Amino acid sequence: MKDLNEVDTILGIKIRKHSRSFVLCQSHYIDKVLNIFNHLNIKVANTPYDVSCKLIENTGRSIVQIEYASVIGSLIYVMHCTRLDIAFIVCKLSRYTSNLSKDHWKTITIILGYLKKTHSTMESEFIALATTNKEAEWLRNMLLNIKLWSQLMPSISLYYDCQITMSKAFDKFTIENLDIST
Repeated sequence: MKDLNEVDTILGIKIRKHSRSFVLCQSHYIDKVLNIFNHLNIKVANTPYDVSCKLIENTGRSIVQIEYASVIGSLIYVMHCTRLDIAFIVCKLSRYTSNLSKDHWKTITIILGYLKKTHSTMESEFIALATTNKEAEWLRNMLLNIKLWSQLMPSISLYYDCQITMSKAFDKFTIENLDIST
């Protein structure tokens, strides 16, 4: 046996050590997938799924099953390792590997466009944290409008464990709320 020192990459996942935690990153693998399927005219997307696109079984002629299975396999690997935010739509798409249509390919390009936008794990977690914050604020405002309580609701605490994302969120918060007056 040979000691190869600290692990850097394992099964295509880069591992970075921070003070008391580890960060898993697949951005290089996502780059590789985006380059392989670049011919699909991938456009940046804000979400991994367009709800207006109805995914149903194709009753007509199927379209490029082998390439579809290949991209689904790549997305499943990304989903299982680091990107749980695409799990719902990837699992839904994987049901149609044998009867796909143009809508399925359109949804694939949306997922790839979403991955293109939210490249790093930190960035995708930051987006998830911001979305959670908006949802919590909406729920708090809704409960305030019901007027069942005589006193104001205390602030809602969000607990999060990714130090890099929290520092980025804190930096963004302090920059946006900085008083520049002299």
